[in-house]
Amino acid sequence: MKIGASYMGHHNPQHIETDIKEMVSLQMDDVLLAAQENDFIHYPGKLQLTARIAKDHGIRPIIIFWGALNVFGGGRMSHFLLSHPEGFQVAKDGAHLPHGCYVNPVCVGRIQEMIDISAKYGFEGYFVDEPSPMRECFCASCQKKFREISGEDLLRAQPEMLERFRAQCVIDYVRHISDYCKANHPNMRTMCCLMPCDRSMWKACSEIKNLDEIGTDIYWINNDEDVENMRPLIRELDCFAKTQAKTHQEWLQCWDVRAGRENRIVEQGKVILQEPADALYVWAWKGQIGTTESCDDPLAAWARVCEVFRMAKQK
Repeated sequence: MKIGASYMGHHNPQHIETDIKEMVSLQMDDVLLAAQENDFIHYPGKLQLTARIAKDHGIRPIIIFWGALNVFGGGRMSHFLLSHPEGFQVAKDGAHLPHGCYVNPVCVGRIQEMIDISAKYGFEGYFVDEPSPMRECFCASCQKKFREISGEDLLRAQPEMLERFRAQCVIDYVRHISDYCKANHPNMRTMCCLMPCDRSMWKACSEIKNLDEIGTDIYWINNDEDVENMRPLIRELDCFAKTQAKTHQEWLQCWDVRAGRENRIVEQGKVILQEPADALYVWAWKGQIGTTESCDDPLAAWARVCEVFRMAKQK
């Protein structure tokens, strides 16, 4: 089983190399760099150096656009939208929303540019992080797409039709980005994680021809849900993945872990290791220490992750 972790990274190669060497000691296969839009403008060392240093040490570098367009994952601080207000989502009443729209070709074009830059620096995979339905967006691009699909007015759409449309937009976006990667960077692995709350889209996403890997993140560390209830979710996704010959990823939570909940990391990790999955990834390296999504005791949480990693390599 492959193991890896998302990594906030650094622009200083000295710090990157120290972390990568520690990843090697843990027998990590992959490092998933969580790059923000600002890294493409003001901190290029993070992008220029991480892939090279990782590959020099035998670790596969994968890129995630963390917080891109203020819509994918955390760390939301979109530089692009400051210069391109036409990319913002628009509420039904015409009000401005602070997130970008991934139906809007202006926004998609910027994501594609960032993929091109990442490929140039040597990243071997691109990861679409939790693409969720944009239920509040009624911008011109969404209205146009809905009209092309249904022949009707998005502003007057019934809830059931609207929900189907939002899900279709997610699948179309993942397909478009996967197709773009394969057309322009054919050796780049394409990956996507869809949350359990978006389970209804797992099958359709797994059927995307140019998507190589699909996963989900059952982040139950801070609740008391029986970890045994993870099994049917993991098996369902594995069935879709195996049917379409995709790599199956499962994600383990090591961010925002509340004090006293750290042992849940091991409990959930054991379930993942007992079930059919090809890769176990963790969000995030060292408990995302020093960020607003840090664990209460990041080192204690990370120690539990290291325990799971050891079990994964013994499996």
